[in-house]
Amino acid sequence: MSTRPSTPERDLPPHSKWREPFGAVQTNLQDIDALMDVEAAADAVVEYGADTWLLNAGGILSFYPTDLPFQTRNPMLGRRASGDLLGDAMSAAKRRGLKVIARFDMSKVSSRIAAEHPEWLYRSPDGDPQVYNTLYSVCPSGEYYQARVFDVLDEVLDRYEVDGIFLNWFNFNERDYDEVVHGPCHCGACVEGFAKFSGGDELPRDMTSPAFGRWRQYVSTTLADLTARIVDHVEGRGRDVGVVLRRGAPIEYVEGNNAYRAMPGKELWPHATAEAVSAHASTRPDSAVLVNCCAFIDSGYRMANEQPEHFAQYLVQAIARGGSPSAYYFGAPGRLPVEPAISLGREVMRFRARHRELYQGLRPAAQVALVRPDHGSAAPGKYWDVLEEFRGLYLALLEKHVPFDVVPIDRLRTLAGQGALARYSLLILPDVGGIDGQASTVDDYVRDSGNLLLTGSAGLSRDGAIELACSPALRVSAPALEGAALRSTYVALRAQPRIDEFHYAGPLIPVSGRYQQFVWKPGAAKQGTVLPRAPFAPPEVAYGHVTSGDPDAVRFSHGKGQVVQVPWTIGRTYREYAKTDVRDHAVDIVRSIVQPSISADLHDSAEIVTGRNHDQTVVHVINHSGARRRSYGPHIPVTGGRLRLAGRAGDALKAEALLAGESLASTADGDDLIVELPPLGLFEVVVVTPT
Repeated sequence: MSTRPSTPERDLPPHSKWREPFGAVQTNLQDIDALMDVEAAADAVVEYGADTWLLNAGGILSFYPTDLPFQTRNPMLGRRASGDLLGDAMSAAKRRGLKVIARFDMSKVSSRIAAEHPEWLYRSPDGDPQVYNTLYSVCPSGEYYQARVFDVLDEVLDRYEVDGIFLNWFNFNERDYDEVVHGPCHCGACVEGFAKFSGGDELPRDMTSPAFGRWRQYVSTTLADLTARIVDHVEGRGRDVGVVLRRGAPIEYVEGNNAYRAMPGKELWPHATAEAVSAHASTRPDSAVLVNCCAFIDSGYRMANEQPEHFAQYLVQAIARGGSPSAYYFGAPGRLPVEPAISLGREVMRFRARHRELYQGLRPAAQVALVRPDHGSAAPGKYWDVLEEFRGLYLALLEKHVPFDVVPIDRLRTLAGQGALARYSLLILPDVGGIDGQASTVDDYVRDSGNLLLTGSAGLSRDGAIELACSPALRVSAPALEGAALRSTYVALRAQPRIDEFHYAGPLIPVSGRYQQFVWKPGAAKQGTVLPRAPFAPPEVAYGHVTSGDPDAVRFSHGKGQVVQVPWTIGRTYREYAKTDVRDHAVDIVRSIVQPSISADLHDSAEIVTGRNHDQTVVHVINHSGARRRSYGPHIPVTGGRLRLAGRAGDALKAEALLAGESLASTADGDDLIVELPPLGLFEVVVVTPT
């Protein structure tokens, strides 16, 4: 029986083997693969540089001879000599020293099981089940997940010495394989559960419903509680079995995939993998994260290889941020022509395996924390706008080589409780809106010498109240200017002595998205000024801008810390127009608050990720020059790069490029140490060690 506390999150046991770095290959099998050559498959896993094999066990189809009436035994097993693919694969893996993670997909059941248990099924807002390729989606609120999943896990754990378990598609089925959005589940269990969770609210029908943010919180809570129950159940067996599941599991599952189809405008967010891994690594040091990297471009095109450079980016971003990578492809190794996709990634996997000790103790070391919003913090229907602000600032920091970690907004209080929030010199809240019960956490952080950057309406509740005592804002003075109301609006960074002549001193920075007008507290120092909207067409009368009392930014002291508030969506403006003067202005504000201990002189397409391993400084340098609208193509080599280590010119240090296999020249520049970088291909890892 587990004696862990009731908190939904579960860490790895202190001496678990899963605290060690690992690399996996997932062979996602179809029913015909019940006949595969397990010896050849296990050899392929080893050859790829992996020490872990993730393969099918049960759920939609059981690849072992299940005796449970609510499971479907793969009919192809009858043609296998042993009748048991999982058992044969286990034997082959153990002969090669591989760990095995058993894969389950409990998200769907056969028509037979659905007919026997209609109460287990997902129901659309209109009460319809969700059927895809004859399979019926089930709901995590219902009995199948809440009770029967434990029977399935027990059957496998009783029969096989697996090292881990993984539940695929562990979520509410609001979207199907064709990207059709069916909406929040309205099954009987969800109707009852949501009403109890929300205090009587009706279930929302879609993202625009006022209760949708509350629904997302219900989804998160339901899955977190079920995750904790599964982890405790497995741990109660007294074996070191890793549980790979959603956020809150001891091994968190993250997928690196080309999911642009779900994005507004169907535009790829190329940094999704790094963002997700950073959000985990910066907040949960006593757990692991498995990054499942897809070798195909889309769920509808599983035999279409991902670009080799794109697939390799998943792996590189994973290891740079502290994740354990998994190469994920369909079918028995060799049955589908996947080699072109995974070829470049093989060297990433092998590199990490060679440098296992380096990654064993690797921890994030950025001084800047960029807070990631969620549906709960955004106003109804505004989540994508808030996410664009976050992404705009993410890109600005990345391109100007300011190292940063991603911190989920709902983890701030937990980080502070761990004493980990204080390691950041700057916390950035990008237009996240209300932060509810975490305002005191942020106030305490600033009072105790932390620094804070707010943009847009960060720290402003939905009813217009200022939540942060440390905010420079006293109250809202007028409704926010949004959308078309901001057309032809600018911020001027310099004084405008000739504005009466309509003669302007640049730069003039466009303002897009939203500008929140405030009354500012006494002692708050304004910077720059807004030039409100003036006629912009036709050209003959497109002039007339004058200054206003609204600032570009405001500075304020609180306790030992400093707060800078930019009351407009500077990140969204950069995402919208990609103007470097917007980006540079945002980063200039950051650098006016904190000077990073490590920076770089590199092309904008190169990213630096900083970490520490005991007394070693570890810098991953990643080449994003191949990024395209919906994929990565071949990268362009970047030459002439340099790292700057602030204040370390007098230290006795040795710098080495691990991929290039060479020591790096370094010189002093005042108090700083300059390290010359080798030509950058896909990535490089620089280790700086005291001598």
